[in-house]
Amino acid sequence: MKVKITKSTILLLISFLFILAIMSYIGLDKIINALINAKPKYIILAIILQIIVSLILSARWRFIIKILGYSANFKNIFLLVLMGLFINNITPSMRGGGEAFRAYYLSKIEKIPKGLAFSTVVVERVLDTSIFLFFTLFVIGYFVFTGFEYLKYLILSWLFLFFITAVVVYLIANKTLLIKTVTKISKIICKYSSYKYDETKILQSIEEFYNSMKFFKNKRGWDVIIAIFLSVLWYIVDILKLWILFLSLSYAVSIICVSAVYLITLLSGVLSITPSGFGTADTIMIVSFSAFNIPPSVAAAITLLDRLISYIFPTIIGYIAMLIIKKKLNDLTT
Repeated sequence: MKVKITKSTILLLISFLFILAIMSYIGLDKIINALINAKPKYIILAIILQIIVSLILSARWRFIIKILGYSANFKNIFLLVLMGLFINNITPSMRGGGEAFRAYYLSKIEKIPKGLAFSTVVVERVLDTSIFLFFTLFVIGYFVFTGFEYLKYLILSWLFLFFITAVVVYLIANKTLLIKTVTKISKIICKYSSYKYDETKILQSIEEFYNSMKFFKNKRGWDVIIAIFLSVLWYIVDILKLWILFLSLSYAVSIICVSAVYLITLLSGVLSITPSGFGTADTIMIVSFSAFNIPPSVAAAITLLDRLISYIFPTIIGYIAMLIIKKKLNDLTT
């Protein structure tokens, strides 16, 4: 763990210095001046939208849990979502590390079988990724005709994300292969950790997971529509939050431009080795906004504000949420 923390710290430091170099090249005085003149009311509105995003994600997760016939306390769900955002922000890549922790603590606190709990976050991930891949495909198509310096990198990220999603879907569709994969991974984890390998419990969890996934597969009508709607809604609100930040700088920009850069930035973080794509995503955001003829100083100021609201704020709140969740779990086990 100490080695991992050290590596993470070094990567963050390198990323920070890299971003600082970019800011210096653009002009720190111009960026600071833009930030000083930012209108607080719009920044506060952006923070509120960040909270609304977490509430939408919580509502969707609770709805998916309800589909399986279980009820969960919304407060606990909200705290788990915040905790998941915190873990995503401190692990490599963007939005990719907190799902397993959310599912684990959900099963403990709400007394939901582990297999079912993990199936809910898998459904979330498949929904989010499918919608994201669909939207970004149009963005990549646009840049194929107009040109973009990092187009090859974006295409590689898209293909990588598509491949991972396809593998997950294939595993879900093949129960035998899923069992072999999970048991092998479990043996490796148990070999190098203090956890005891219990094949019976693992097979039971896989059976619960697989049955719940079949249950989701057989769902039709409003259940599917609502889940998709909530998945699209949180993307829309998140994009709106980024657009609001331009209003704080009194700079008019097209919502289409903001949407394209937002999707490109998320996609660029897929292959990033730094926590939450720190450094990589920021550079891509600045370059992408500049490609839409937005002044570099404005693009850099927006990037810093977005990092403050979408990264630092959720990380702090998420850490507090994790402490509350752990305390709840300790109270339940004592």
